[in-house]
Amino acid sequence: MPAKKTTAKAAKAVKDEIPQLYSQLPKTYYSDLSAPGMIYAKIVRSMTGKGKIKAITCGSLPEGYFFYTARDFGEQNYVETLDVQTEIFADKEIFYKGQAYGILAGPDFRELEELEKNITIEFFKEPAAKNKEKDYPYAQRFIRNGKAQKPEDFSKLFSKKNFDVKGVWTSVLNAPSCNETNGAFCIFDKDILTISTPTQWPKHLQENVKRVFGLKTSEVVIRKTISSGPHTNTIWINTVNAIQASLVAIKTRKPVLLVLSRQEHYAFLTKKSPISIKIRSSIRKKDAIIEATQILIELDSGYHNPFAAEILDRLVIAANNIYSVRNLEIIAKAYESNNAPVSFNIECIDSQAFFAIENQMQKICHVTGFLPDEIRMKNFERKFSMPFSFSNEKVREGFAAIVRQTDLNRKFISYRLESLDRKVDFENIENFPLRGIGLACGFNGIGYYGSNIYASNQKMEATLESDGTLVIHAPAPSSWTLEVWKNTAAQILELDPKQIKLDSNFDIHDELSVPENVYSNISVMTYLLKKCCLDIQSKRFKKPLPISSVKGFTAPQKRVWNKEKFSGVPFFTSSFGTLIMDLELNPYTYKIYIKKINAIISAGKIGIPKVAENSVKLSIEHALSEIVEDEALKCDKISVSFVQSENDPKQIDGLISRILPAAFSSALSQAIGHEINTIPVKPQTFFKEMISK
Repeated sequence: MPAKKTTAKAAKAVKDEIPQLYSQLPKTYYSDLSAPGMIYAKIVRSMTGKGKIKAITCGSLPEGYFFYTARDFGEQNYVETLDVQTEIFADKEIFYKGQAYGILAGPDFRELEELEKNITIEFFKEPAAKNKEKDYPYAQRFIRNGKAQKPEDFSKLFSKKNFDVKGVWTSVLNAPSCNETNGAFCIFDKDILTISTPTQWPKHLQENVKRVFGLKTSEVVIRKTISSGPHTNTIWINTVNAIQASLVAIKTRKPVLLVLSRQEHYAFLTKKSPISIKIRSSIRKKDAIIEATQILIELDSGYHNPFAAEILDRLVIAANNIYSVRNLEIIAKAYESNNAPVSFNIECIDSQAFFAIENQMQKICHVTGFLPDEIRMKNFERKFSMPFSFSNEKVREGFAAIVRQTDLNRKFISYRLESLDRKVDFENIENFPLRGIGLACGFNGIGYYGSNIYASNQKMEATLESDGTLVIHAPAPSSWTLEVWKNTAAQILELDPKQIKLDSNFDIHDELSVPENVYSNISVMTYLLKKCCLDIQSKRFKKPLPISSVKGFTAPQKRVWNKEKFSGVPFFTSSFGTLIMDLELNPYTYKIYIKKINAIISAGKIGIPKVAENSVKLSIEHALSEIVEDEALKCDKISVSFVQSENDPKQIDGLISRILPAAFSSALSQAIGHEINTIPVKPQTFFKEMISK
C-alpha cells in the first residue's frame, strides 16, 4: 500500500482518463457476470501422467470456436511466483495428470465438452521416477538443538533407563467446499484488459498479465470478486486461470467466462496432501522430562510448488509445539513429484504438525502413566535455549482452568483403567459404552517474519477527515475484524464507531504487493491501526484536519527473527488454545457420541466476547465435520472460555483446527484401546480394531 494517497482532484483526473487499476466487488460472484457476445472457455487437461509431448491435434472447429495452446504465449508461457516459474500451458512435456495444455472457447459450453473429445495429444510416455528426487529435495530444513549434535549422541539418549516412545502420525483434512469455483470473466475492449476474478493477490496478477501480454499498467484493470477460500493454490493458480481466460479475450476480442468445474477446483486448488510425521521421544522415568525428541517430516509438494519452502518451514516451527526439549532434532524435506502442486489452507497451514506432536504427547501419557496436563507442564518451562520463542500468554492458567472445568485427571485415569481391562465379546459386551477423553493444545502464529510472500510488508493507513469521520484505507476484512477495527479506533480517538468508515478503493497508483488476505489478519492490522490512531491523536489538536497516518513494521521488529539461522521469534504474536474432548463409542453401532467439548483460548483482549465465543463454536462445528470420513459429528455441549487480558487482540481463526483433531484421536484411541494415528478416521477402523482385540 502506498505511503501517500492522491488528492481527490488528481484521482478524478486519473479516473477520467484511465479506469481504476483495482477495485472490489465484495457482493459479486464473477460467474454471475455477462456481456453481449460472451463466449465460454474450458481448459483442456492431460488425462495421463508424465511424458514428452509429440503432437497436439485439434481438427477442424465450427465457426466461432477457438483452441489455443502454449504456442500462443510464445516465450512468455509462464507465471512467476516467488522466483518459481510455472508453465501456463504444458509446452514440450507433461509433468502430472490433469496438467493444462490448451483452452477451448466458444458460445455453447456443451459444444465445448463435445469438441474436447476430438482433441488428441500424442507423447512419449516416461516411467515415473523411482524416487530419484529423494536425493535432491525441493526444499529442506535441518535443526539440531542441545548437547546432542551427532547421531551417536542421540542414540545414547534412547537408553533402557528412559521410556522410548515412537509414533507415526498422518493427517489430511479436505473439507467439501460450497464456495464458487475459481475462474475469471475477461473483457478486452479499446486495448484495455478488464479481469473480474476472485484474486487474493492483485499485484501478482497485474505484474504477470503485463509481462505475458506486453501491456502497460494503465491497460490492466482488475475487479476483485468474492474469494473462494484462503488456500495457497488459490493465491497463485488464480493468476494462471485468469491469464488463460485473458488469452482468449485478447485473441478473439470477445468477453470470455472461464469457470472451473467443482472437480477441477478441488483437485488443483484446494486438495491437500497427507503428511506423515515420525516422532521418537526419550522420557526420563523418574520425572517425565523429555530428554530428547527426533522428528522427521516428509512432504510431497507436487510439481513446481512455489509455496513448498514456506509450507515446510511452518511445519517445522510447529513440530515441537510449545515444549522445551533438552535435545531436539528436526529433519524436514519437501520433494517434487509428478503430482499437481499441493495446496494448504493458509489459516491452518501447520495443523498437521500439531496433530502429530499432540498425539505423541498423549501416547507418552499412556506409556509412562503420567497425566496429560502433568506431562505438558513438566516440559513447558523454558529453562534453556530453544530454536523458537513464542509469546504464549498465561499458558499455565489456561491449563489449570480447563482441568478444573472438565475433571480431566479423574476421567483420564478412570477411562484408562476401563480400556486396559476391557474385552469385547459379542455375546457379553462389557463396560458399555466405551469412553475416552483427549486433550490437545497449540498456538496460532500470526505475522510470520520469515515469510517470502508476506515479508512483514503490511501497512495500515487512516485519515481523520475535516468533518470528524475517520477513514481506514485498507482492503475489506471480515465483518468481525472490521468491528474490532472500529472499536479500537473509536476508543483511542473518542469517536462513535458510526463515524468510522472503510475505504477499499485504490486508484491507479496504488499497489497491493502482498496477498489481500494478509490484511484480514486481526492481530497485525489492528496493531498497525492502533499506531495510526495514536499518531493522529498526538497531532489532532496541533495541526488542521484532515490528518493522515501510515504505519508498518519497523526494522527492529523484523530483526527478532533470524531468517538465515532460522531461529528467534518467528511471529509478530501468537494466540494459544487448549481443548478437551469427552466422547463415547457405541460398540453395537460404532457411532461416536461427543459428550462435551471444553476450549480455553488466550487471545489478548476480547472486544465482544459473545461474538468471539460464537466464532469459536462455529470453528468447532466445522472441524467436527471433517474428522470422520463420510460422517459429520456433532456436539450439543460446547463450552468456550477466554483468558482475561488487557493485551492487544489476537487472531482466533484457525486455532481450533490446529488442536481439535488431536484431542479427538486421543479420546477415540483411549475408548477403543487402540492407537488411532490417522485423520480423517474411517468408521470401519473401529470395527477392525475392536474385533481384533
